[in-house]
Amino acid sequence: EGFWSLLRSWLRPHRGLSQEKLPLYLGFFQFVHNARIRGKGLLQTLLRVLLA
Repeated sequence: EGFWSLLRSWLRPHRGLSQEKLPLYLGFFQFVHNARIRGKGLLQTLLRVLLA
């Protein structure tokens, strides 16, 4: 499935979401989506940056 269809189904339970908090939800979803696609490489990169 595409990014937007996954996002729609992920946001569906959060129907009363305020527009102020929407960017936070989008950012979190984007992070999770990218982490799934990139796998362990993303985790290793994050750890390297945090520990540097």
